[in-house]
Amino acid sequence: MVKATVVSIGEDAISKKDPVVILFDKNAVTENLKKVSVVQDFGNILPKDVKLADKIKIDGQEYQINFMGNLVKSNFAELGHVTLYFTDVVDNPQNNAIYLSPKVLPEIKVGTTIEY
Repeated sequence: MVKATVVSIGEDAISKKDPVVILFDKNAVTENLKKVSVVQDFGNILPKDVKLADKIKIDGQEYQINFMGNLVKSNFAELGHVTLYFTDVVDNPQNNAIYLSPKVLPEIKVGTTIEY
């Protein structure tokens, strides 16, 4: 399990009506992406092996991975980037996304911990 800490949240990163969170490692996010992203710090380690059926913990709350797109592993390893969807898996799911349940957007703030 790899742990990250949220270090900043863009002004347009979280919407109550759209249960989606775009995450980037602090060393990989551009200035433009910071506005719509949650920036996380892994320290010196990036997660290299997240697999389907694993759980993700956000401030201790467990979320089941229901679907993981085929670009998640490479984007995560290279950029610390993933998009978390707290929704049902759609017919054409995003290739860079992880769909989670329960389908409730957690409260994310600076200091939130995410365990992959």
